[in-house]
Amino acid sequence: MAPSPALAPRPQWEEDEDASTLGHDGDDEYDDAPALDRAPVHPIACMQGAFEESIIEAEETEQEKVKPKRAVGAKARRQRMLDEEDYNESYNAQWRKKPSAKYHPLWKLVAQISFGVHLLNQQLAKSDEEVSRILKTHVQEVDQFLEKTTEDFDLALADIQERINHLKLPLEHVNIFDIMLDDRKFRTSIIEGNEKIEKIVERTARAMNDSLVDVEKGMEATEELSHYLDRIGASWAEGDEELIGIYMAMCGNSEGWLECLRNLQAKGNELGVALVQLGSILNEMTKRAGVASRRSIAGLAINFEIYSQDFI
Repeated sequence: MAPSPALAPRPQWEEDEDASTLGHDGDDEYDDAPALDRAPVHPIACMQGAFEESIIEAEETEQEKVKPKRAVGAKARRQRMLDEEDYNESYNAQWRKKPSAKYHPLWKLVAQISFGVHLLNQQLAKSDEEVSRILKTHVQEVDQFLEKTTEDFDLALADIQERINHLKLPLEHVNIFDIMLDDRKFRTSIIEGNEKIEKIVERTARAMNDSLVDVEKGMEATEELSHYLDRIGASWAEGDEELIGIYMAMCGNSEGWLECLRNLQAKGNELGVALVQLGSILNEMTKRAGVASRRSIAGLAINFEIYSQDFI
């Protein structure tokens, strides 16, 4: 990228980015130092800790040669979530499984993004193209998180709403439903079916709560990024089409992310209401099945008493 005539020559900076994460270069002596001792100052003070932790984790991932997970569709994710007790791919679940981690993964991701913009803003990068490439990778990860969470919420909401519509019908005709519950076979099928649906409600609620934590943390981090972008403005990139393009794209990204995150909050709240509604329907059906069971037992007791009297 050709430097703008309006910009001063770029200063040399030892703590530059590498191909996997932003924060340091490949100097051997530098690499031997503890990660926290060599982490540069982050432009957003409240993200310093998350940024340092992201550098350490990037180095650990590189050493472990972690393979990326194969992408699966929303239906497959939901089915696995319902079938497998421990299946949970949310950022919050990952965070919970790593007690040593102090910061939510989305805070660390957005800390990396904002630091990349900082390198360009302060003319500290050895290669603007490399910083731009890494920024695109991080931006894609945020986009994928938002897309997956939206798909998961939409699918879960459609599933729960369909179950509500199906199960509320018997309760709209309780007289007929109560008569049908007198049949032991039917009553057993209702109880067993409700138990399965209760498990679906429980696992959906657990996944929803984790995703809502992700959404909340994502909003907090993105708001900090937006404030930072507003603070630095666009004047530093004037005269350089690529830099101004990156800055404007990041402003658009942060604005779009916040809008999407707010929509996800609303979807999550709607899903929560639907889960409560489905839970209430299940409770009412179970209660009526219990009444029918006691009624059946009472009927058997009366019949037994009449039968016994015949032999007296």
